[in-house]
Amino acid sequence: MFKKKLISLMLLISLVMMPVSAVIIHKMHGSAAGHKWLHIHVLFGVIFMIAGVLHLFFNWRIFKHYLAGKK
Repeated sequence: MFKKKLISLMLLISLVMMPVSAVIIHKMHGSAAGHKWLHIHVLFGVIFMIAGVLHLFFNWRIFKHYLAGKK
């Protein structure tokens, strides 16, 4: 159960941080600080993708039942 909560928290944080970092990158375009924020943005994107796959893995049975009920 702890794994599911941790993964959900990782998804939430990365989901919030990606648009925030995108706005900061846009405002600081061309500066050294903007370049650092680009790396942060990519890092949160990778975290989001990994956490999304793990979330799907740990909730596969629920996801499968949900899709079966939508036919």
